[in-house]
Amino acid sequence: MIKQYINSYWRLFLFWMVFFTIFRLIFVVFNLSYSHDATLPSVLEAFFIGLRLDSSFTGYIMGLVVLLQIISLIVSGRICLKCINYLSYFQIAFLSLVLLSDINLFSYWGKHIDLEALGFIQMPDIILASLKWYEVPLFLMACIISISGFIFAYNKFVMIKPAISETSYKIKKAAITLVVVLFSGVLLIIPVRGSFGVAPINTGVAYFSSYRFANQTAINPLWNLAYDLKKMGTNNVEYRYMDDELANQIFDELTAHSGTFDKLLNTERPNVVVILLESFAAHVISDLGGEAITPHIDSLINESVLFSNIRAAANRSDKGLVAALAGYQVLPSYSIIRFPEKTASLSFLPQKLKDNGYKDLMYLYGGDIKFKNMNSFVRQAGFDQVISIDDFDMQYRGEKWGVHDEYTFARLIDNMEASKEPYFKFLFTLSSHEPFDVPMDRVFENDYYNSIAYTDKCIGDFFRMVKKKNMWDNTLFILIADHSVPGPNNIPLSERNYAHIPMIWTGGALSVKDTTISHYGSQTDLARTLLSQLDIDAEEFQFSKNILDKEVEKFAFNIIAPSGVSFIDSSGFQFYDVKINRFITFEGRQTTQDSLKAKAYLQVLYNDSKKR
Repeated sequence: MIKQYINSYWRLFLFWMVFFTIFRLIFVVFNLSYSHDATLPSVLEAFFIGLRLDSSFTGYIMGLVVLLQIISLIVSGRICLKCINYLSYFQIAFLSLVLLSDINLFSYWGKHIDLEALGFIQMPDIILASLKWYEVPLFLMACIISISGFIFAYNKFVMIKPAISETSYKIKKAAITLVVVLFSGVLLIIPVRGSFGVAPINTGVAYFSSYRFANQTAINPLWNLAYDLKKMGTNNVEYRYMDDELANQIFDELTAHSGTFDKLLNTERPNVVVILLESFAAHVISDLGGEAITPHIDSLINESVLFSNIRAAANRSDKGLVAALAGYQVLPSYSIIRFPEKTASLSFLPQKLKDNGYKDLMYLYGGDIKFKNMNSFVRQAGFDQVISIDDFDMQYRGEKWGVHDEYTFARLIDNMEASKEPYFKFLFTLSSHEPFDVPMDRVFENDYYNSIAYTDKCIGDFFRMVKKKNMWDNTLFILIADHSVPGPNNIPLSERNYAHIPMIWTGGALSVKDTTISHYGSQTDLARTLLSQLDIDAEEFQFSKNILDKEVEKFAFNIIAPSGVSFIDSSGFQFYDVKINRFITFEGRQTTQDSLKAKAYLQVLYNDSKKR
């Protein structure tokens, strides 16, 4: 029996190593569009580099086998080979499901499964609404084929049936057997730690190449997720890189304002309408160097102020909403919108406008207002009226996600007409979210492009109606995206233009037209820039800056997934991975001071979050 155990033990270890290698190959094939200029040798090398993380995670799997045998020996005095089989069947099914989910997730987000993705498990309806009708059955079919195939391989090459004569193992040999089992467990320390040094293995070993896709291929998604769960929880993560005094000094230098700036408005209290555009990346705006997808926005730019170097504060809608409405930067590990007790301490742009004479503040969203605790957040922000999917008839809704943009824009027109001036309105569009369900004849083959074109058409119709109803002259309209997306070209997360989004100010309240402002800024800067134009004090918006201020540093700080932090200004770009404490990208000047900017900003943000 001991011989059978040892034999099955090492064959099982090899099985899991092959299991992860096969899934790595599936990952490469399925997500080849993200490879960009990654060379074939670098991708092949990733298979060998990834063996360290694979063996580490396999060590944890085998640790469960050892634990199961120890329990069996204590209870019955015998080895239980059948227990290993049952445990392996469960692990094959569960891990196949997670890995296939990771492969599919990467095709959408360009990153592996992490804490942020796990947050969506609590909202299965949201996940299903984001998928096309055929993706669910295809995914289930892939799961069935994968699980069946690996169980078949396990039964053929790994499983060892215990001999009948050995099923009643003598208790007197239990002590010897226990020593063997314990020794096999001790040996697992080697693959689990991944080295003989003091420091255990971490995700950083996968970052061996200058090609991001090769690094992502080397990562074991399961090990990476487990590491996230251990290190990136909101209760134990800390972002400290220097003395607080130095961090505060660097942050203060970055955000110091002179109070002198150019005025863009021709009136003191215009009506203000902010349109937060779902997933509108710069690469769909031709004036920002993108594809010609938005002819109506392009034509609008001629009578607008275009901020050409704005970056999204983060990579998800809930985080972009916090940045736009509260001028607040979220941390890498979680979104503050999920915690009402924390968001209650924020300063809000709508409330600030209300305190200074603005009326009829309305928040309009065609989706589920309960998504990511949005309802609590927008009501804390000071809106008088919140309109969401439940306020529209079923006939205006799409098949899955929510109300089509043309109907929310129509509701916005009606509300503007009925409001007292000066008013503030905030519309969050929806139709350019997966699954890109739009009520329009297809004009682009790509679903994302087609949905963007639909929302662009709605914007064109909206502004034509605004001008027809004489609501243009005394109104400032601000169009800004909630976040960027990789798009059909699958822009890498660590690329300098990944987070590039449009921000356009237009309307009759502007004193200038056909103007481009190239200063670097972020969604967080919307609050202070707007309030400054309205001569409203905005000192309490610590993480928001007036982009137009003559002396303030022109930069953008943003969070890309739970571990990526980027910082860009006119002198360069840096992408820092807080999980492995390493710069993935560092372009431009590389002085000591430059290397501290992103870290100092993040540390000050972390300290502020702990006070709230």
